[in-house]
Amino acid sequence: MKVNYQERIDLTADDLKIILSQQRTIPNRQKIQALYWLKTEANQSLTDVAERLGVHRITVHRWLKQYTAGGLAELLKIRQATGRPRVIPSAVIARISEKLSEDSCEFKTYKEIGQWVEENYQVSVKYQTLHKQVHYRMKANLKVPKPVSKQKAQEAGIEL
Repeated sequence: MKVNYQERIDLTADDLKIILSQQRTIPNRQKIQALYWLKTEANQSLTDVAERLGVHRITVHRWLKQYTAGGLAELLKIRQATGRPRVIPSAVIARISEKLSEDSCEFKTYKEIGQWVEENYQVSVKYQTLHKQVHYRMKANLKVPKPVSKQKAQEAGIEL
């Protein structure tokens, strides 16, 4: 049984065309394109539109339900991705950043940073997680000279 989706879409084809040209993200362009095709082509089914857009027919059906429930604003709303919260709270990350930017930085290894976090904030952090946060996300380098061989250290007069 074919459903006439043209009646469900309040906007005119010209309005949809203008809105389509204003969209900057691919998912929003696809959503407006689907509405445009459903509005302009009389015998268009959700499956045909989904095949033309390269998405599943259930996706197009979900878009149409969002549009009928809340209008264009609901359809184009960008939702925040959900997920697991970070292990290291943002306040702790800010404090680590402050400590690393100080001239008298006391941290020589990532293990020392982990111990400091555990002592001060009671947050246990794996080495790998801490390394990823400090080295890659914060772009911070621990300023520690590379170890020197015993022979070169004795020649230079450095104690190991």
